[in-house]
Amino acid sequence: MAFYAWGVGFYGHGFYMVVLGRSTGWSVVMLSSVVSVFWLANVAASLVLGRIVDRFGARPVVVYGALAMAAGCFALAAFETGYFEERWQLFAIFALMGSAYPGLAAMAVSAALLPWFRHRLGLALGIALTGASAGGAVMPPLLAWVSARYGFGLAMTGMGVALVLSVLPVAAFLLRPPKGRETAGEPGPAAGDPMRRVTPARRILGSVRFWTVASASGLSLGAQVGFLMHQIPLLQGVLGLSSAAYAVSIAALSAAAGRFVLGILSVRLPLPVLAAGCYLVQASGLLLLLAGEPPALLFAASAIAGFVIGCVVMLPPLLLVDSFGQDGYGTAYGVTAAGMFVMAGLATAASGWLFDVSGSYDAPLLGLAGLHVLASLLILWHGRRQRTGEGAR
Repeated sequence: MAFYAWGVGFYGHGFYMVVLGRSTGWSVVMLSSVVSVFWLANVAASLVLGRIVDRFGARPVVVYGALAMAAGCFALAAFETGYFEERWQLFAIFALMGSAYPGLAAMAVSAALLPWFRHRLGLALGIALTGASAGGAVMPPLLAWVSARYGFGLAMTGMGVALVLSVLPVAAFLLRPPKGRETAGEPGPAAGDPMRRVTPARRILGSVRFWTVASASGLSLGAQVGFLMHQIPLLQGVLGLSSAAYAVSIAALSAAAGRFVLGILSVRLPLPVLAAGCYLVQASGLLLLLAGEPPALLFAASAIAGFVIGCVVMLPPLLLVDSFGQDGYGTAYGVTAAGMFVMAGLATAASGWLFDVSGSYDAPLLGLAGLHVLASLLILWHGRRQRTGEGAR
């Protein structure tokens, strides 16, 4: 699930922007807006799919994610071959793929693991989301090679077929809760507590702590996605397209190590402190990219920024479960993810606009690093309130 979610629906966007830009001649800001629609479609999808997870579990969400993402791959192939050629059609394709993303990515993966791993969720997520790093490491170079040899249309058609054949058996045979164990299990409010009549999801959504976590998660993911969606266009001027694609692979491989480190440290250190550290590490990698050259420095900066790519994705589930338990998790994560995807879309579009206005990626990189700094301050404030017991409602 994670391999295709990140490989096709996350790391692939920079490659799509380059290929579609060459074939259509459309501007960077236009193609950035198309990618923004992908993330904005996640907003509505996350809210709906989160409720479905709470009610029916992860399986139906994963089935939809696989079928819709594959349909998006086939439609991109048709767009490249000229069957589709209007701008609104490209927006619709990315909206479809965006609605599929939560059904394969962190929401679905964490919801599938949560009933099985209550006390070591960080480590379980770190291992499971290695698929995301593999997708990022394999997919951009693979798509670039297959497209150069056989054409972009055939590359995307093959990817859609592989996705369906890989993920649907997982949904059919592997996604189930443990026998005899309830999905939830966190104690509710005591008898006589007026909050007892309120659903777990509503209790979470009425908490200041929840909105602090959601805000920090949105700012950090927005900064990360804004960088990753522009990583190949940013680097290809110095490195060339093939080497820029390998820089994406370096970032993804670095993320694999970062996930394991976070998974191990998540049971030993306060999560807000870990989160703030992750945000600042990626900010430092973005600032290092401002040097522009030599190529070795750009590869090193990609590795530093990439080290916490998986951590930024893992942290929202971990912070939510740490603060509020499992009851109502699907809805709470759905609302959090909706805010994250709004910021992802806005940051991607704003980065493209700043590039078109300024003619360089300096201003976008500074702005994205600033989002990470703000997120770190918010999450540290959340940790302080959590320790003192303030702001529970």
